[in-house]
Amino acid sequence: MKILMTALIGILLSISNGIASEANSSEKKVLCPDERPMVCTRDYRPVCGLSQDSTTKTYSNACSACSNSDVVSYVSQACAERTLSSEELIKLFSGNTYVAVIPSRKLKMIVYVDPDGTMRGMQSGHKFTSKWMVNDKGEICVSYKDKMSCRVVMEQNGVYKKFKINEQGEKTVLVVYQSFSQGNVHNY
Repeated sequence: MKILMTALIGILLSISNGIASEANSSEKKVLCPDERPMVCTRDYRPVCGLSQDSTTKTYSNACSACSNSDVVSYVSQACAERTLSSEELIKLFSGNTYVAVIPSRKLKMIVYVDPDGTMRGMQSGHKFTSKWMVNDKGEICVSYKDKMSCRVVMEQNGVYKKFKINEQGEKTVLVVYQSFSQGNVHNY
């Protein structure tokens, strides 16, 4: 029995190492095999896995990506952050409620983004109302103290973040969106 288990582990490790070596051989898309790996090594060689629903996620290695039955292919690099377009921002925010945190102040907020251009929500136990819009640069703009502030929203691995980007291109995370729900779920 011990010999059989050792042989099985050896076979699985060689399969996972074969998948990992394919990932490092080129930057081209690699299809996951029909027979999915059951056991993977813990080595860190990040890949960007593409799921059936066209979402991407960074996995620690090719084996761990392909062990997920939803992943159809991968490229041998971590998934890049991407900036959402105006259309994507409207689809993500308009008519939806989001839960988010402001990391710099450790504040949590729940906000309904009304298609009519108003936002209503709760932050630190206080209700608030403000205005919102998406500008032609693909930034979400939110009013604060009668001034509209516009920022980019980026996505990586299914996590959306709003950034302030300075003149040198350095990014500061302003908001991390934890979840989105359709409609005004809290009746704000």
